[in-house]
Amino acid sequence: MSLFDKPRVMEKLKSFYAYVAKNNGQMGTKVRGIDVNFNNRCNFKCKHCFAMSPLGERVTEELSIDKVSDISEQADELGIFEYDLQGGELLLVPDKLFEVIKAIKPERFYLYLTTNGYLLDEAMAKRLRDAGVSRVSVSIDSFDEKVHDDFRGRPGAHKRAMQALMHVKRAGMSPYLNITVGHYNVNSEDLEKLCRYSKDQGYTTLLNVAVPSGCWQKITEVIVNEDDIEHLIQLRKKYKNILRDIWNPFDKSCELLLGCNCVNRTYVTPTGDVLACPYLHIKIGNVYEQPLKEIIDYGFSIKYFRNHSKLCLAGEDKEFVSKYLQRDGMSVFNPVCAKEIFKEEDFV
Repeated sequence: MSLFDKPRVMEKLKSFYAYVAKNNGQMGTKVRGIDVNFNNRCNFKCKHCFAMSPLGERVTEELSIDKVSDISEQADELGIFEYDLQGGELLLVPDKLFEVIKAIKPERFYLYLTTNGYLLDEAMAKRLRDAGVSRVSVSIDSFDEKVHDDFRGRPGAHKRAMQALMHVKRAGMSPYLNITVGHYNVNSEDLEKLCRYSKDQGYTTLLNVAVPSGCWQKITEVIVNEDDIEHLIQLRKKYKNILRDIWNPFDKSCELLLGCNCVNRTYVTPTGDVLACPYLHIKIGNVYEQPLKEIIDYGFSIKYFRNHSKLCLAGEDKEFVSKYLQRDGMSVFNPVCAKEIFKEEDFV
């Protein structure tokens, strides 16, 4: 469903754009989106999974439909316009997924699904479109089929992911090709091929920097450095269709930064815990215990999340990673409470 067919979304998007324009191109404390991990069950064994789905983390738990509806009502009232449904792999339970979509009332949001694409055939793409989904993001790690399948732990994963993107496009939704980039691949010809392919196919490329969290918590060498970040910016300028959440999408010069999206995009787990972002396993509240606004206000009371950061705290700020994100056992389902990890002087 096109955004132009969603007047409520356009109203909120215009408000966000006006705020950013007046705030020197920065996002500040204007909320943007919400990421909801409804259920963590998955059919892949991805090496880098931040939600630790390959290890079977909390695969039987899920948010209640009533709570999804409640969260969505609150998110709409707060002006949140982007709504990302994540897993796990939500297409494993399609009937429940469509219950969730209905409860969200997608006419109020730029609603999208993040998927590995394995179960997304032509019929499913049309069903998602008819349910009010505006975009489908399909994760692809390499232009090389063998590399992708090995990374994802599933033979045939690459072929189906590529087909899924075509189904999304033909169904009339926005196809996003998601790529995880780290120091290990940022300057590779493989990444360049993926970017070129996405451009040629008329897709949008979404870059997610590799983060040392979840299955990769102790692998800090994946973090991009300054030269890597500059290279990504040059790819942004070259292809024009490449996005990162930290970049300002309204900037035609392809140079301005919205800033780190912590709290501007909160992440809700199947148990109701709210994290500052999917990759920062720091708990700022729980939707079963507190209103969403109270949780977000608390998150913005932490200076690291309130102040503008040109670096992604989870994937670029090595000092922040070392100081706050390297605790043993820290995960999506075992987050550290903010009050336990930050000192009094860290709050504003």
